[in-house]
Amino acid sequence: MGRELRYGIIGAGSMGREHIVNIKVMGDGVVTALADPHQASLDASLAMAPGAATFSDHRALLESGLVDAVVVATPNDTHAAVLTSP
Repeated sequence: MGRELRYGIIGAGSMGREHIVNIKVMGDGVVTALADPHQASLDASLAMAPGAATFSDHRALLESGLVDAVVVATPNDTHAAVLTSP
């Protein structure tokens, strides 16, 4: 078996936490990084993904080299801004 896929979650609110559960159920990945400007959301998600690095800005997560794939779980109207921010 190959190595686990390292996931980053951008947006650590309720939808981000649902994706953490889904990644665990799939069984071939691990959440290694979380990004959210709201500390309470990061704390709640970190409890579900112990050991994950946390970032208050998604760009820092993307630059970290800690992830192979990213789930954008921010509010729907912010997805484009997350994907196109410099």
